[in-house]
Amino acid sequence: MGAVVRFRPLALARFAVMLAVTLMLAVPLLSGVAVAEDAAAPAGIPPGTDVVRLHEITADLRCLVCQNQSIADSHAGLAIDLRNQVIKLMGQGKSDAEIKQYMVDRYGEFVLYDPPFSISNGLLWVGPFLLVVIGVWVARRTIAARAAAAPAAALSAAEREALEARYRNATTDETS
Repeated sequence: MGAVVRFRPLALARFAVMLAVTLMLAVPLLSGVAVAEDAAAPAGIPPGTDVVRLHEITADLRCLVCQNQSIADSHAGLAIDLRNQVIKLMGQGKSDAEIKQYMVDRYGEFVLYDPPFSISNGLLWVGPFLLVVIGVWVARRTIAARAAAAPAAALSAAEREALEARYRNATTDETS
């Protein structure tokens, strides 16, 4: 006799869910590997260029078009031009500091992701702390002014009697 195969819908559903989860996890991971391989060996870099050093320098420089990406990560035309300029300067034997200074001279401190503290950008570094200190000072003055305000005067005996009489009259009018 032939073997009887039983159809089990629950097992099939589990298999489908597991396959879907595996694919959802595998596709981004595999695409990430492809991107990492591209970043490790970018096209258009002359042979003999130190790719690790190039990536370290370009990761510290902001793309002036994207403004939220480094020129290492950006695909904007200006970022590509800046990367090529970094490669050219590396080929001339310039140090990392000289290359960054070259970029700052041409594009300003904005091109650096982590600009050094200076008088021109001091407010940007100190501003948030200054705002917190001013906020705390204003809050303390407001609280102290409210605490120092004279408390409401207590009612005299005649005022209290008149108020209680009004209250009694109001409650008896409502119940009648």
